[in-house]
Amino acid sequence: MLADNDKILARASSGTIKIMHWPVEDAQKNLDDLLRDVAAESGISLDSIACTCVGLAGISVPRVADWVRKELHARVSGEILLVSDGAIALEAAFSGGAGVIVAAGTGSNVIGRASDGRVAQVGGWGPVVADEGSGTWIGKRAVRAVFDALDRDEETLLMKKIQEAWALPSIRNLVDVANRIPGPEFSNLTPVVVECAQLGDPDASRLLEEAGNYLGMYAVLAAKRVEKLESQGAALPEVAFTGSILSQIAPVRDAMIAYLQRELPGIRIRTEAVDPVLGALWWARSA
Repeated sequence: MLADNDKILARASSGTIKIMHWPVEDAQKNLDDLLRDVAAESGISLDSIACTCVGLAGISVPRVADWVRKELHARVSGEILLVSDGAIALEAAFSGGAGVIVAAGTGSNVIGRASDGRVAQVGGWGPVVADEGSGTWIGKRAVRAVFDALDRDEETLLMKKIQEAWALPSIRNLVDVANRIPGPEFSNLTPVVVECAQLGDPDASRLLEEAGNYLGMYAVLAAKRVEKLESQGAALPEVAFTGSILSQIAPVRDAMIAYLQRELPGIRIRTEAVDPVLGALWWARSA
């Protein structure tokens, strides 16, 4: 997104620049494509940019931060701000104010903030053992459900669809694929789970509801921690959400909202997903 102090001038999109999971050459091309398109749409030269903010998962990894900063400095003028993807989502929702943001895409994370700026983070412990409710978690739990079905000597729709999605000669080959190092992109199985749930597969439906319940539970924990940070008598913080899982998969979103409303009656929950890029713009304008 490219903007001045008052209005958005252009938007563009491209492939990932996550060099932890993608070849550097491809990330460089994606960055070049992105900057070229946004400059062409706006008619603004990249030599006249005052500040650029990037919100990126893995930004705390020195190799990632150093690469992004170096590549941007070579292409764009002005100050470079590097923050986490959670940080831009929080500002997209609350612009420096109090609230709780629930993010669920490939990974998941919940961040709460009190009115004095103190932050409470819940979840976001990474895809290997945590990130409940995320696309990666859903994919891994789907594979686990297939193994459970095999142990029960049952055939399920989820089993059939995963075998088709990963082009496995036999479902027994799932053991080798799921346990290889480096592992497969489990998050790619999320659309398979959604399809199976829509077709009535009980394992798939249970998985999506469980994902929403986990996200709701973490949102409740974050809201309660923010409430403790606030002055006595303050209202519960508002909850917003972002990410492909919550914005696109209604059963997960509905389960999360139901959990929140059940555990914290009267809590305010935004009904539409926030756009994290607006948070990056907020950071850049603030700088």
